[in-house]
Amino acid sequence: MAKEPKIRQSYSPNDKERKLLKMVYDRYWAMKNSPDRKKMEKVWDKSMEQWEAHRPDRQTDAWQSNHYVPLTTAIVETALAEMEDQNTKPLILARSKEDEPKASVMKRIYEFTWDVADGNIQAFEVKKDTLILGTAIGQEYYRQDLRKVKDIVNDKEVEELVYGYDDCMMEPVRLWDFFVDENARSFDGPYSARDCIRRYIMDIEDFKIYFQGDNDPLKNAKYVKPGGDINYYEFYKPPTGIDTSKQVEVLWYWSKMPEDWLIICANDVLVRMGPNPYKHKELPFARSVDIKRPHSFYGKGEPELLESIQDEMN
Repeated sequence: MAKEPKIRQSYSPNDKERKLLKMVYDRYWAMKNSPDRKKMEKVWDKSMEQWEAHRPDRQTDAWQSNHYVPLTTAIVETALAEMEDQNTKPLILARSKEDEPKASVMKRIYEFTWDVADGNIQAFEVKKDTLILGTAIGQEYYRQDLRKVKDIVNDKEVEELVYGYDDCMMEPVRLWDFFVDENARSFDGPYSARDCIRRYIMDIEDFKIYFQGDNDPLKNAKYVKPGGDINYYEFYKPPTGIDTSKQVEVLWYWSKMPEDWLIICANDVLVRMGPNPYKHKELPFARSVDIKRPHSFYGKGEPELLESIQDEMN
């Protein structure tokens, strides 16, 4: 008989929670380890190094120059400047005369949210990811940033929670932290993504501040501990590259098929399970591609095109 993981001594999920925990971590593994993604991760790493004109440290006995010609950087930045000059933004127009009042209101709403969310900056970063990595992901959602602030009231220090940001936002998502249905080719059409996961690495104190009250509907957040001993958990395996004494890996699982879900898991603890909170019931992400690869979710970026020329010039 398999030994019960230590986490179950403090957190014992019911049958439904346990089933959903396993499902999310199984889907995470499948998305993360799909052949297409594993191949593209190597391309992304190489493309970033090429754009940064990365020069490896030279050995003391090295006699050859490691001079790097910033050709890739120049081409990407030039293309980005041209794109920014176009000032591309969506147009909200009425399809027919009866739609004009609604279109006018939606246009005002869009302009307001674009302004408060620094839409130009967010769009700039999406375009830059598109050119360098070939693929960029933007998340469109309602963002609430909770933080603690202190004040002096009647000579006493008072602490309260406030929203640092509380409005709509389009945020560029780090491509390495986004995992999509391994059979998807886009977010729409006959091969649209059925589900996806966005990964966050959070400080445990930040996690405790955010996941409380309405953000902790199952009241399970108190069981979450920073990653560490892999024998402590059942489904979760602490990733490399994070401070396992202070940080938590949080997975936001979004699904539209076969079921409508938003499930949040943190270090083997189910924090939230419920339907997608948005009325559109779609995955709240958008994709931008530089050069489209046939039958693939991921595109080809400028550094990948220039790799041979860059190597020759160096």
